[in-house]
Amino acid sequence: MITGLRLRAANAFRDPGLRGALLSITVRIAAAFVGLGLQVLLARLMALQDYGIYVILWTWVSVVGQVGVLGFYDSAARFIPRYGRREKHAHLAGYIETGFCAVLVGSGLLAALALAFLFLLPGLVDPAFLLPIGVLALGFPVLSLETYLTGIARGFGWYALSTIPGFILRPVLIMLGVGIAELAGLTLDAVTVLSLVVLASVLVLVVQALLLRARLPRRVRPATTPERRRFWLLTSVLMMPAMTAEELFVWIDVLILGFLVPPDQASLYFAAQRSLSLAAFVQYGFMLVAARGFSLSLASADRAGLQVRITRSTNATFWLTIPSVALTLVAGYPLLHLFGEAFVSAYPCLVLLGLAYVIRAATGQASELLVVQGRYRLSLAIVSISVAACVAAMLVLVPLYGIIGAAGAMVLVQLIRLVVVTGLVHRHTGYWVLVRPFTKVAAQD
Repeated sequence: MITGLRLRAANAFRDPGLRGALLSITVRIAAAFVGLGLQVLLARLMALQDYGIYVILWTWVSVVGQVGVLGFYDSAARFIPRYGRREKHAHLAGYIETGFCAVLVGSGLLAALALAFLFLLPGLVDPAFLLPIGVLALGFPVLSLETYLTGIARGFGWYALSTIPGFILRPVLIMLGVGIAELAGLTLDAVTVLSLVVLASVLVLVVQALLLRARLPRRVRPATTPERRRFWLLTSVLMMPAMTAEELFVWIDVLILGFLVPPDQASLYFAAQRSLSLAAFVQYGFMLVAARGFSLSLASADRAGLQVRITRSTNATFWLTIPSVALTLVAGYPLLHLFGEAFVSAYPCLVLLGLAYVIRAATGQASELLVVQGRYRLSLAIVSISVAACVAAMLVLVPLYGIIGAAGAMVLVQLIRLVVVTGLVHRHTGYWVLVRPFTKVAAQD
């Protein structure tokens, strides 16, 4: 039995996609502890309402950030592996240059619009949110460029570079900033903390840009024409609605709670969600590498190989999510108590959200498959159904059961999504994305 397990492990590690995913997961496990430490520190030092404001606004930035990147984070996973496989290095350099300019202009315009809205119509925003939104608007171009560079690193398969700066370096810098602010006697309200987040993101952007510049070929002259630039921009922007909706679906429960419950209740729910970081990072790790592997198979017109990649990725995601959720639930009460005594009441949310993560893992990286195939309408249709179901379920359950109702709604919605994704993806692409937990598949080189 032990020999059989060794052989299966050796075969699995021959798959470069799985090796990349495991590297990403290893980094994200470390990031889970760092990120959890940051959230515990903020929850301990900030007033519960201020922490709730921070949680709600940072969540909104995660969603709106997809708009600021104009789809170039996701199109990088489509174009970079393809141009690399076909050795079109001049096209690759042209795409990167075009994306950088587009993201800088697009995110700058969004930031200007947000500031103009706050200046001209301040009465439409809760006064407690006014200054924090202004701080985030000023830092929005920085956050968008950081996201774009992360997508570039992901497209090249540089998984450490796509995870360590944003998920380890930034939280460490924020914690250092918070510590200095506390020693200096500054009030750690939402404005102060979000200002520290933006400053930390500036440093992360600089580090990430320098590391990318050192690894990219320097003697390649970008090959661009107006037609090709329009093609890259149009393709990326067409991806944007689906991927923004996908990101919206990831955070939809926290965003809706921001309208249905007070900030202090939203912060309790967020603590439960963040305590499941290990499970989330397992799924993110495979998502990070799946798109590149899928794109390489498509570039080679290898349908059988692509199905093997899909099955391997989904099975691995499913089997690793289960123990990560189980470990989190076992340690649930101590984890929540780290945030503060009031957060322990969110343990039922932790249980339900853990179940939702397991259900979501059963369809693996279906959304990444649709991205690299350019099936934007199908992706948008699936996410729209999921978001609509979530809004409806939460509007019914949250008024009745509070934050526990929100967690229950996520379980229901993930079940609906599983059925929709499996059926529609198989019907339109011919690929099976639902987990096959006991299927043996060959390793891909």
